[in-house]
Amino acid sequence: MTLHSQFKTVFLCSTLSFFALTGCESVSKTSSKVSSKALSMIGLGDKNKVPEIDKKGVVDISKTTLEQIEKLTQNMPTGQWVYIENDLQGIYNLQNKSKDGHMLLLRLNCKNPAQRPGFIIQNKEGQDILKAHDPQAGAIQFLVDNKNYSNPFDLVNIKKLDQFKTVLKTAKVIKIFNASKLYTFENGKSELLTKPVTCKE
Repeated sequence: MTLHSQFKTVFLCSTLSFFALTGCESVSKTSSKVSSKALSMIGLGDKNKVPEIDKKGVVDISKTTLEQIEKLTQNMPTGQWVYIENDLQGIYNLQNKSKDGHMLLLRLNCKNPAQRPGFIIQNKEGQDILKAHDPQAGAIQFLVDNKNYSNPFDLVNIKKLDQFKTVLKTAKVIKIFNASKLYTFENGKSELLTKPVTCKE
């Protein structure tokens, strides 16, 4: 799920319960009406200020509003990995935005060992259009610098994933081919790929 969709329910329902709002639906409808002053009282600050991604490609969204998260997603740099951390909710994501607006969420190293690695590709609207473990997706091929690694998240051959992780450390371009469509992502700031992430879909 996108940065926007993943945190919309979890974040708003927990943080804005401070205002005694009931139900996630009520929170979603009411959040836009909450004043800047009220947000400042609980440490959310200026709702118009977009969280900044540091030079290492890391951004902390622990104290952000839904509106700030939407702006961050819209302004996400292309051609590189961005590590999004929310210590408050215990959610960590690794995302890469392509030049045509597609988003790749790659989950190589799971914080919770009980969860399985995978990936999701989303369109410009933040909708999931391809997942690693979707039986309806058909054949998925990863091309790393034009070398084919098929689907490294296929549970049949776990050793393939370790090889894939090693190759990604120095790769320039990641391409994913599925259903006659090719998605291309530049592998900038590949050092972030070793960071642990939340793997729950």
